[in-house]
Amino acid sequence: MFQEVFAGEDVGTYIWENNYHQQPLPGAGGEELGPYSEVEMDEPGQLAVEELIRSKRCVCIMQRWGGKREVMYTAFRALGNSVDYVQVCDSDTKLDPWATVELVKVLEFNEGYGAVGGDVRILNLSDSYISFMSSLRYWMAFNVERACQSYFDCVSCISGPLGEPVRMPRFSSVHSPLPLLLRDPRPVSALAGPTDTLDQVLLS
Repeated sequence: MFQEVFAGEDVGTYIWENNYHQQPLPGAGGEELGPYSEVEMDEPGQLAVEELIRSKRCVCIMQRWGGKREVMYTAFRALGNSVDYVQVCDSDTKLDPWATVELVKVLEFNEGYGAVGGDVRILNLSDSYISFMSSLRYWMAFNVERACQSYFDCVSCISGPLGEPVRMPRFSSVHSPLPLLLRDPRPVSALAGPTDTLDQVLLS
């Protein structure tokens, strides 16, 4: 499906049986020794993933499940310092044509800014009660909460639907604490919460 959607683009796909923190390590009886073991740098799957992400325009990686933060970690770690910025958004986000340009302008305005978030709105707010309530929540989140935090230069979380985190030269310092965040038992896996701690590290 991915190749059909991006037909004509510079596409790369790969199925990685591991991820950066869950490589199968056989013990005495052949069992795994536990999760979150760092994969060696010469692991073939890791090298293939990094090469694809750095060389192809549109990439789809299917990797061993590790939660939302593990997916973000794979993209950030594979890119390394090969780019200046990373823009993230949800799969159902429709970007304004000038969204990326405006986000970059904010980062370029002040070298001290580590990340910037956009104004997110619900397009189908009149379809149902749920979508209407979601639109109210988004309005509060961006026009009140984030706006207030931004005034004091202390935004605590970049929203998943649209964000542009970090200047990559500084981004390498984020890699070391990420294994601890991936083991954080407080957030619920696969929900919005798991990336909050990651966002806070990016912004610190």
